[in-house]
Amino acid sequence: MKNLLVPLAALALTAASVLVAAPAGAAEGDTVTWSVRPGDENGEDGRAWVEWEADPGQSRTEHLAVTNHGDDAVRFRLSAADGYFTDTGRFNMLPADQESVAAGTWLDLPASVSVAAGATEIVPFTVTVPADAEPGDHAAGVAASVHSTGGGEVGIESRVGFRVMTRVTGELAPSAGLAASASYTGSVNPFEAGGVTVAYTLENTGNTRLGTRPEIVLSGPFGPGERTLRGEEIAEIAPGETRRGTVRFQDAWPLLTYDVRVVAQPLPVSDDLSFEGVEPASAQTTVLAMPWPQIVVLVLAALLAAWALFRRRLERRRTEQLVARAREEALAEAAALPARAEPALITAADTHG
Repeated sequence: MKNLLVPLAALALTAASVLVAAPAGAAEGDTVTWSVRPGDENGEDGRAWVEWEADPGQSRTEHLAVTNHGDDAVRFRLSAADGYFTDTGRFNMLPADQESVAAGTWLDLPASVSVAAGATEIVPFTVTVPADAEPGDHAAGVAASVHSTGGGEVGIESRVGFRVMTRVTGELAPSAGLAASASYTGSVNPFEAGGVTVAYTLENTGNTRLGTRPEIVLSGPFGPGERTLRGEEIAEIAPGETRRGTVRFQDAWPLLTYDVRVVAQPLPVSDDLSFEGVEPASAQTTVLAMPWPQIVVLVLAALLAAWALFRRRLERRRTEQLVARAREEALAEAAALPARAEPALITAADTHG
């Protein structure tokens, strides 16, 4: 795959976007340093990114300020693409080898711009919302990049840019969905507790960006000892995106079953949104927590007790047999002795002749 673009994880989508890139095969001193920030026709305007509200069919002209911090003039490739939030909450845009199908197609900008050493070029671009665009938040990004093939067949694209967020007017419907699963891991030592691991997946099922921090509740089969853990905070998640998380409850004894409940309350990511009355997302599951080591101990204890009882009864029977045999032998010995003569009776007649 000759000249395949391999995007670097270098799309810094903040107001302080500065990238230092050393293209593959470049000679020492050929490092390119540049930044890209939102602006107007006069230059940078201090915004971190572009965010606006538009009606379907509406168009808007924006500007990006591309600054070359290097010592040589550079021609930067300009691009726009669908945007998304990573699992860590950072905003990014699709790499160059993936085709945009959503808000990235709404942006129109020149293919490239040449910037002299130490100079800044202001590049206008337009955002046109389709007439049939659905209400809600739509994410895209713009970037300036450099591309080099170096001495090999695989090209490297280094880019830096910022997000372009468009909120299409209409009914906003913030909502989220949850799915959860759990597993119990016991200890081989019957006198040590195990743990319950809960995995959950949250999906933004609405049409607006939102944030949340899931709460995971663990309770025993009859509700005792209820415990709550909080999952990692989700600062921002766009419509249609999913986040996965895992928590582990330690010191969980095998109580046959545990009930698990995951709850996530959608929260607005900006002051102009109100999520009042939005129902929290929830999911429930049950996990088996079989006390196998304890059962083994109980079985062994029962077997030992049964063996001890059997041994006691066996010893008692042997003792009773020995006693009975001794009695029989004693009676037999007594019966074998010769009979003794009875003493003569002296009467009164004998005494008086």
